[in-house]
Amino acid sequence: MKLLALVLLLSTFSSLTLTEVVNDFQNSCPVFFIRSPNGKQIIPPTVFKGYQYKQICQRLNNLYTFATLYDTKNRIPVYSAYTFSGGDPTLIRKEEWKNEPQLENKSNGPEMREITNDEMDGFVHQAVNRDYKDSRIPYTRGHVFPNQYAADQNQADSTFTFTNIAPQTEHSNGEWATEVETPMRAEIQRECRQKNTIKAFIVTGVVPGNNWIPIRRNDNNNKDKTIVQGVNIPSFYWTAFCCYINPTTTISRAYLVRQNEPNPKSYEITRLSVDMLNSRLSSLYNQDFKVFGDLCLT
Repeated sequence: MKLLALVLLLSTFSSLTLTEVVNDFQNSCPVFFIRSPNGKQIIPPTVFKGYQYKQICQRLNNLYTFATLYDTKNRIPVYSAYTFSGGDPTLIRKEEWKNEPQLENKSNGPEMREITNDEMDGFVHQAVNRDYKDSRIPYTRGHVFPNQYAADQNQADSTFTFTNIAPQTEHSNGEWATEVETPMRAEIQRECRQKNTIKAFIVTGVVPGNNWIPIRRNDNNNKDKTIVQGVNIPSFYWTAFCCYINPTTTISRAYLVRQNEPNPKSYEITRLSVDMLNSRLSSLYNQDFKVFGDLCLT
């Protein structure tokens, strides 16, 4: 009986540690979130309540690589949280697009994976590759956790998952890379260096807009069904970083970008404090929102 109990206990523990769609970030993949100065409190961004929001510890090749709060109704992430340690210029951009099986059924395997064309009809709570390829208005797959910020090849590969992607026009995707990702990366490398090491905590997210990419799925009668409100096109992208420059002092910065549709060439970038970003996001999400809790406000 003792042996049986031990086996059951180990089985339960294994299933918990292997789960990718999780009940809370703090107990499952805490490494991607900033801690209080004493190191005792893990501080994830605000997690919205409601069945449509899923906490995901993104996992590839048996390794957690970043964390995402995903919106299954809008089929876009709310945000992805990750750390930055300098990046790796030798990484290869493979663009092998993956999906999260556990968003469809918790009994599915815990790792993101590429799915076949035949499987796409069964993935109704997230975007799939054909949603972007078949769109009448061409939208790029906009990374939330950017590939260029990855620390190694496995983490870089893991960013190519549709739970880390939201629609961007080609123009806005390019502007985001050159006007936000590149200067923020340079600022982190300059300001967050301690004894030849770099470590910054970053959260990047989107705010749902009023426009959608219609999608199609096969219904129970084996007929194509068009879902008009398929993949939401965000009205805003945002990002913020924070790092400790000594055991008690942080430095931080945030960006908020409005994506004006249907004019793809109109692009508004605001560089602001995290405190101001918290205020703007609380208004845009219509509920209280904090990126790093009460830390990193200036």
